[in-house]
Amino acid sequence: MVTGMAGTAEDVGGKDTPRQTPLIEEHRRLGARFAQFAGWEMPLWYTGASEEHQAVREAAGLFDIGHMGVIELNGRDAERFLDYVGTADASAIDARRCRYAFLLDPDGLPLDDVILYRLANDRFLAVVNAANADRVREWLTQESTRYEVALSDLTAVSAGADRLTGMALQGPVSAEVLAGLVDAPRGPAELARFELTEGTVLGARAIISRTGYTGASIGYELFVPSDRAVEIWRAILDAGGARGVRPAGLAARDSLRIEAGLPLYGHELAGPHEITPLGAGYARFVDFEKGEFVGREALLEREQEREFEIVRFRLDAGARAIRAEDPAGSRRGQMVGWVTSCAAVGEAQIGMAWIDRRLAREGTELLLYPARHLERSADLSDAGALTPGDRLPLHESATVIPRFPR
Repeated sequence: MVTGMAGTAEDVGGKDTPRQTPLIEEHRRLGARFAQFAGWEMPLWYTGASEEHQAVREAAGLFDIGHMGVIELNGRDAERFLDYVGTADASAIDARRCRYAFLLDPDGLPLDDVILYRLANDRFLAVVNAANADRVREWLTQESTRYEVALSDLTAVSAGADRLTGMALQGPVSAEVLAGLVDAPRGPAELARFELTEGTVLGARAIISRTGYTGASIGYELFVPSDRAVEIWRAILDAGGARGVRPAGLAARDSLRIEAGLPLYGHELAGPHEITPLGAGYARFVDFEKGEFVGREALLEREQEREFEIVRFRLDAGARAIRAEDPAGSRRGQMVGWVTSCAAVGEAQIGMAWIDRRLAREGTELLLYPARHLERSADLSDAGALTPGDRLPLHESATVIPRFPR
């Protein structure tokens, strides 16, 4: 059996009204430029994406992750239920540990990629992407009817005093900035990768983890009571100001994860190319040995037929901007795939692409064609009709680099 889950889309905004996190006024106070993302009004940047990207690599950046879903699964069947719906072996997750995993649909495609937190023997959290939170919540509710597990949306307004808001401090000085704010059995500096602790921040109860989605070797996520979020946000920026800590928005979050080779749902997972975790380079997070789980057999069938995979590339210096879905070609001029993500990282452009597996080797040269320029290029099918001044399609050269930074 399953209890009703608190929280619906209407809790935080109407169908056509962008949702807002409890930190929205802080972003306005800091002069953020906003964008709509997955139905949320979120800061895109404050001073600039490149500056915020560099702050994370050299000091730390503070991100609002209040748009992400936090679903609690509580009950004697919580572990068994997560084994059934997810690709991770939930029984192998120790208390106070986190695990990256996927939720697959019956066709073997990701519904979402999630971080699972084990707080106790029969209590888990699933941190889910904002774009998929409503769908995942509804799907988990439907799938849980045969299990003794209660589901609660801890970020919903209807959660009342239990409502949580997330923020993430990512970068090398993160631990020392939090040291004076956090009181927990294990301080931030003591946490190993994918470990969590429960304690307080400025006296407010908090769940603190060290996972990250920026590629930073040191970084933390804090889930705190929503009515204390503004106070804690300001305290972190005040404590870290002299150390170079900056607020950071979605643009830097995107460029950081691209630099690190981390997938984004709809780009390197699922999406128009139906990319599976295996095609994205994440086979190690699918435990086929644990037994049956939703989508297992369909995923294996897809793998037998898969002809493409995700690679990471670097564009030559001075190249025009490349965007998702721009076509990729081989040195012989053959169409071999599509760009899935690309961003400026310092002086370079780094990206990922879904290409023919036979070319998915470090050092392979790719020819990338900005689609917006192809639309204005001359039709080459009749060479005799070309006249001087016609625009000919031009490519940008890129090189496949290691799937993840070494």
